[in-house]
Amino acid sequence: MDVAAPDPLPYDPIQHLRTDGVRLLDVFADHGYDADVPSCPGWTLGDLAFHIGSVWSSWFTRVEDHIVTDEQARALTRAARPSDDLLLDWVAAAHNGILTALIEAPSDQAVWTWTGAPRDMGWLRRRMVQETAVHRWDGANTVGRPYEVPAAVAADGIDEFLMWFAGRRRDRLAEPVGGTVHLHCTDTDLDVAEGSDHRSAAGGEWLVTLLENGRCDFTREHAKGDTAIRGRAHDLLLWCWGRDDGAVEILGDTAVAERFRAFANLD
Repeated sequence: MDVAAPDPLPYDPIQHLRTDGVRLLDVFADHGYDADVPSCPGWTLGDLAFHIGSVWSSWFTRVEDHIVTDEQARALTRAARPSDDLLLDWVAAAHNGILTALIEAPSDQAVWTWTGAPRDMGWLRRRMVQETAVHRWDGANTVGRPYEVPAAVAADGIDEFLMWFAGRRRDRLAEPVGGTVHLHCTDTDLDVAEGSDHRSAAGGEWLVTLLENGRCDFTREHAKGDTAIRGRAHDLLLWCWGRDDGAVEILGDTAVAERFRAFANLD
């Protein structure tokens, strides 16, 4: 279900992308690249730095070069990993590049995406905020720097996860969810009519009624599901992305909740 994203977003995407990117760069500058990242098995901080730099750099190129087709996207070359003595400057330049592109590009400029159609800059601003926020937490958690994704950003991240990631089946062996899922943030509260599909993502409640490869049907409402997953927006966002920070409460059929989390391909 292609549910429209909240417009405008319930936060300033440029401000959050700028701040979270700088704080993540601080982690690399202060702690180097050798530490293992517990929330990303097999990755070190160097791997995390190269990953986020590659993400920022590749999307900057797509905006700058007006990449709108699959053919154009396939023609792009992947960046080679710089040596460690050059890595921080390279990642910082990638962060500055994507920030500049997202500030200067017209809001209606289209860019290629993996969603099956080009999307505008609003889609990409949202995507970059969410990618950066979760990876800022990965880095901060690795070095013991407490960080929580702000509630409005985290709630919108859950909404984005449902829109674009939840239905990307991990593999053909991933079990069907086999039930409905109610997601409930306990720290967001907007006075919006119950059951409205125009409810802001920061309202913090969703009912997922169908999850299959390429499709996630959901509504933004308070409604009973076969399982309910409750927690602060920050904790619920990280839970959706296969990470655990604070506790989430799972009510009802816990097997449905675990199959829901295991369904999506997050690579």
